[in-house]
Amino acid sequence: MPERQRLANLRVDTDREGQTETGIFVRAIRGDRWVSADIADLDRASLIAWLRSEKQIAMNTVLALLGHTHLTEGE
Repeated sequence: MPERQRLANLRVDTDREGQTETGIFVRAIRGDRWVSADIADLDRASLIAWLRSEKQIAMNTVLALLGHTHLTEGE
């Protein structure tokens, strides 16, 4: 499946919703509606797809969660 299509179908896991917050929001589907969802609320497959979308996204996510600044060009 093309990467853009996988990312276009990120889904919220309503059982996880609101349990943890990262402050990092993505556009995802909850039920039949598009919402802004914290990445902590995504289902497992959606979170993996989002993190795999680009290595830099995954690295910047971990850096942000641990209180560091984002990568700079050349790092």
